[in-house]
Amino acid sequence: MNMKQLRYVLVLAHEGSFSRAADSLGITQPSLSQYIKKIEKKQGVQLFDRTGGNVRVTDAGYVYIEAARKILDLEQQMERKFEDLSKYKSGSIVVGVSPHRCIHLMPEIVKRFQKLYPGMRLVIEERGGASLLDDAAHGQFDLCIANLPVDEKIFNFQLIMEEEVLLAVNMETPIYQKLKKTAVNIHGRKYPAVDYKKIAGERFATLAESQPTQKSLDEICAIAGFRVVNAVECRTIETQFAMVRAGIGAALVPSGTSKFSNAEKVAFFSFAQSVPYRDMAVVYRKKQYLSKAVKDLMQIIVSLDK
Repeated sequence: MNMKQLRYVLVLAHEGSFSRAADSLGITQPSLSQYIKKIEKKQGVQLFDRTGGNVRVTDAGYVYIEAARKILDLEQQMERKFEDLSKYKSGSIVVGVSPHRCIHLMPEIVKRFQKLYPGMRLVIEERGGASLLDDAAHGQFDLCIANLPVDEKIFNFQLIMEEEVLLAVNMETPIYQKLKKTAVNIHGRKYPAVDYKKIAGERFATLAESQPTQKSLDEICAIAGFRVVNAVECRTIETQFAMVRAGIGAALVPSGTSKFSNAEKVAFFSFAQSVPYRDMAVVYRKKQYLSKAVKDLMQIIVSLDK
């Protein structure tokens, strides 16, 4: 059992298809198929059920995968310790992050990190939704940037910032003029605040129901006693924000967007009532070895809002 074998089996299990796994590994499908057959023959068990055109992990396969993840994790921890000993002349750190935060946060993080460790490489793995924390739990990243809460039986975390959920509107639309007249300044708030009811009847660029900011919008509408008028539903915050810039609709966005996005022609408002928040944190597995470089990277990330 070598590291190559372990990785091939894990990739095939993750992709659920020989063709997709072969593409991911950069080899041909027949080569991968023969390689898996050799592993199964050597182990004397069938790791994958190939019937029905799909690839399904067998009970024996799950045993192999669990062991493979532990072995690869030990290898990764050993490499991190060797990097400490070599004083970071080379090596890499893998960071998991959502596509939205990757665009807005990672350029500054990479720039600061490279000043400290010019010989090291940051590998950015973009994930969306639950797959980010799922892959983090399986040791795919050294660190990840995610929303709280997380499973504290599995993860440790350090808070990066408390993100206020803001209302974003195009400054050339009637809603901006209406909100501007009624907005008030509240101590401790960066942006002028408006009443929930002032957005009743306005058209919104929304996200999927499972997204945190969309849940906040639904809660606000429920409290104020109206239903959101959906102008367009978007898959990403980037697309949603582009719709605001184009004047198609208003949107609720995390405050980090206002800091790192191209906000030309866009005004932001807070809410006069209870303010929706979400916590952003740098997350890593419990009992995970953290090299000095990883610890320094964590400090760079948590100091972003300072």
